[in-house]
Amino acid sequence: MDQAAKQYIASLHNQSTGTDLEDTWYCIAACSFAASNKGCYVADVFTEAISSRQEDHEYHRHVLKRIKGIIYGIPRVINAFRALVKVIPSPESNETSTIRNHIKAPADTDERGIEYMRNIFRADLDPFLGTMDKYWPDLRTLVVTYIYGYYQSDTSVLDSITTSQLNIATLVPMDVAAEVAWHMRGTIRNGGTEDQLKAAYDIALTAWDTHGRSGYQPTLWLKYKPRP
Repeated sequence: MDQAAKQYIASLHNQSTGTDLEDTWYCIAACSFAASNKGCYVADVFTEAISSRQEDHEYHRHVLKRIKGIIYGIPRVINAFRALVKVIPSPESNETSTIRNHIKAPADTDERGIEYMRNIFRADLDPFLGTMDKYWPDLRTLVVTYIYGYYQSDTSVLDSITTSQLNIATLVPMDVAAEVAWHMRGTIRNGGTEDQLKAAYDIALTAWDTHGRSGYQPTLWLKYKPRP
């Protein structure tokens, strides 16, 4: 199984070179493996991504920063994090910058989070927020303030199209159909193409396949073919 996963990761690298996935494939793959609770393969993704630029520490930091920007979600993030940091080739390749330490009050990001969500969810957003307000206000704080306001709407490292691709890559292994459908549409609404959407979906399914998913039929693409 390990060898199959590593071969797939290498093939992704090769197939993505010279395409619009060249600087995104490793993000999608890392996200998919982390969501599948196979954090050990996140290390293999990083190692493969920098394999042709062994002495380019600036590029190492670039890849590392982008991977660290997407594998949040406790506890699976910790499994992925522990594997990832073990394969950083040198201190010069490490990066510890933070893009959020200037935020003194996370709630200050609520407006940005809601604006970002509205572009994705459209008419579904207000009923969704209303249900949380009525039954579980703390869930709204988690979703709006932290997940979308604090993280997802920040596009300084990962742009909105890539973020949508990574949401798909995270959610497919969790078999949560409604959420995958939302973010399929979100990819298009954020300016992405069907090819970019399908690339994220296919990588997520194949990453999951490498360790033998069971009981899941990948019908989402047909059932929820994205609409504007």
